Amino acid sequence: MDAYRDFRLFYNQNIHPELLHMEQRRRRLIRLLGLSALMIAGVVAVQLFMGIFLLSLLLAIPVAMWVSYLGFRIRVFFQEFKPRVVGLLLDFIDNDVNFTFEGYDSKGSISKNDFLESRIFTTADDYAGEDMIRGQVRETPFELCELRVREFSPARNKLDYVFRGIFLIGDYKRWDLHGGVLVLPDAYRKYLSRSERAFHYEGGRRVRDNLLPEFEAFFDTYATSDIRVQDVISTDLQHVILDFRRRFQEKNRQKEIYFSIIGDKIYLALTQDKDLLEPSLFANNANFETVVEFYNDLRLLLQVVLDVDAMN
Repeated sequence: MDAYRDFRLFYNQNIHPELLHMEQRRRRLIRLLGLSALMIAGVVAVQLFMGIFLLSLLLAIPVAMWVSYLGFRIRVFFQEFKPRVVGLLLDFIDNDVNFTFEGYDSKGSISKNDFLESRIFTTADDYAGEDMIRGQVRETPFELCELRVREFSPARNKLDYVFRGIFLIGDYKRWDLHGGVLVLPDAYRKYLSRSERAFHYEGGRRVRDNLLPEFEAFFDTYATSDIRVQDVISTDLQHVILDFRRRFQEKNRQKEIYFSIIGDKIYLALTQDKDLLEPSLFANNANFETVVEFYNDLRLLLQVVLDVDAMN
């Protein structure tokens, strides 16, 4: 509760004023769009009434230029909104002594090869990412971004989603670890059979020892023979993941978390069932619930990395 109150206070003092500023810009843009629509309708009416081709051609040039300008204003609004809010969120999280941030690139992303190295997913025919964040959790460097990954459907002529959400890679410098652990949500087992088979070929086997019964009920855990699961998946870590799962289940949200440790790297994938912090042009964006959800998701991923780091 103290953490929630601290964030609420920070939101009221820092994020909400910025959202109100962006809301004023949105409303001015809406008014400009409305006036522009009336002006363009008037120009079209004049063209139809006069019926002069040369006049219509001359009027079409400034109209096209004005429409391009409006499109530019809209793109700037969308491009600036999320980086401003994310920057403030990172400032707040950075106050915690366990976390430091080194950079944010709204157009950057984790590479496709690094995504597949997680062993969580095996295909990525269509791969796009944004909002790269780099930092450190204690002694563990990490990078995360939002990804939209799709594959060609074997049955239909379309692309199906493989993953849509936040993906994190952490390097916790355990050179003595040579095997791997893979944790997959049991509810998605039928969609992840290829991942399970691929990990099985690398020596991974299903494990149930040293896991909480409730954790084992919701997640399928696989490990290679040279890994002791209790050394990398603590009871506290299992409780963190289960508590997060309980909260989004109570809100009837379709979100899930995947987790793997391959060598000295930790991979986390948190699905999203809707776009977070993506502004709307025709609705008020000063919404605390959307901001706090994005913050909670970031905090969860960093907390998982923190728990793994503490075991090393």
